[in-house]
Amino acid sequence: MLDLFGNADVEKRLTSTQRITSRQAPLTGRDLYTTRPADIQRFLDAVERDGLEIPHPIWEPAAGLGDISWVLKANGYMVRSTDLYPYRDDEIDVYGPRDFLLTDRKHGEKTIFTNPPFNMQEAFLLHALTFDTDVIFFVRLSFLSSQGRHRKIYSRYRPAYVYVYTGRAQCHKDGYRENGRAQNMVDYCVIWFKPPYRGDTKLRWIE
Repeated sequence: MLDLFGNADVEKRLTSTQRITSRQAPLTGRDLYTTRPADIQRFLDAVERDGLEIPHPIWEPAAGLGDISWVLKANGYMVRSTDLYPYRDDEIDVYGPRDFLLTDRKHGEKTIFTNPPFNMQEAFLLHALTFDTDVIFFVRLSFLSSQGRHRKIYSRYRPAYVYVYTGRAQCHKDGYRENGRAQNMVDYCVIWFKPPYRGDTKLRWIE
């Protein structure tokens, strides 16, 4: 079976042990690093500056506490938010339990946009690229490197855009708080795939 890039499909499942270890812990111990809303807004501002449009409806499959979904909705996007753990408050509904890696269909969404669980970034990306959608991932800048990752991902799937933050973005362990402790020594970027694009990757800056 061929994927949208013309590559032979590969096995992307994780073992039950890997899944339980990385995602079944309580809130204060699971792989939850929420994205600062202002940093997603900076990306959306850069997209508008460059005259680009993110196709929607959008699916956020690792929505966590809804930080990315909230910003997208505030900017007029239609968003479906799911996660292995449900979450609900006055502003956002995150439906769960929904294991993205076991999901083989979407519901009309045209873009998958997420900050994937750190321990499962590659598996999430490879699975997202099996859907007929744009794929936008907020990840560490170092996710662009390594020979193994190039072999498994970038030699087969070419990003259309990579947006690099000129000022560091922030992720908060166990939930964003206005004055909470964040990872300030990590550089982040946003990688945007537009299957079956195979041209040169365009580098852009988020100011």
